[in-house]
Amino acid sequence: MRSKRVCCLTAILVAILAGSLFGQTEDEIIAKYLKKTEVKTSNRIGYVVVTGCYGRLGTGNDYNRFGEDLSRFVTGLNGSYDHIDGIFRSKEFYAGLGMITSSRTALEAGLTYWMKMGNSPQGDYNLSLAFPADTSDHLGMQLKSEIQVYGFSGNFAYYVTNPPDKSGLIRSLAIKANLGAGYYFANWQLWDGFNTFNLSTQDYEPLDGKLTGTAPGFTVGMTLELPVGFGGLVMEGGARYQYLNFANMKWYNSKSEENVVNYNGTTERVKLDLSGPRAQFGLKRYIAW
Repeated sequence: MRSKRVCCLTAILVAILAGSLFGQTEDEIIAKYLKKTEVKTSNRIGYVVVTGCYGRLGTGNDYNRFGEDLSRFVTGLNGSYDHIDGIFRSKEFYAGLGMITSSRTALEAGLTYWMKMGNSPQGDYNLSLAFPADTSDHLGMQLKSEIQVYGFSGNFAYYVTNPPDKSGLIRSLAIKANLGAGYYFANWQLWDGFNTFNLSTQDYEPLDGKLTGTAPGFTVGMTLELPVGFGGLVMEGGARYQYLNFANMKWYNSKSEENVVNYNGTTERVKLDLSGPRAQFGLKRYIAW
């Protein structure tokens, strides 16, 4: 240790003597030397996060109203289950990457995938009450009505307490406030031959494919972070409210005419309003470089 100090002092003295020959002051020479020998420290912190979400959807949303209304006109034969179930809960998976942008803020972007919602019973059915032109009994039919959602989003977070330190570690319980926005895609698959409403002809025609829609989504919430104690992992849990309403569900026939699902006996389009509170839990790993 003593020999290192002697070497440093000797190097500084030599630099001063050499620098004086070029008109540099002692302070300028010492500052230049220290800048060259300083050890670089980590100045960037990022993270990767994976979470699962469980959400509650509004009981009176358009889809549930549609299902209750249509189920009254579907006749199950031979004891077949003849109800189009409502959707009341959502299950989502999310993976994202983030960056600490200041001592208390972070930006994040990620992808979301929802588990399918709805039901798909198989049995024997008569649909003539719902669709008068369809008078045949359908044997071994799948009474399908399933929804799939996926999308991408961005999030801004503010650490109310205990943000990660310069080495990228959460030392104790951290509390964050979050604001997010994203863009989402929905697919709605109904049984083959379901009668959709053609907006151009103002008449019904059999569905040949699936309905699709897109919508922006917005979230606000709070999350908690707590170090696990191994592998640099952090547990993350919290709650948020998400606004997400697919108001443009549709499909196009071979003539590029827009078809929609409407309520029985009306021309009112059925929307997929999937807004509601969400609970989330997952793991995060901060990385400093």
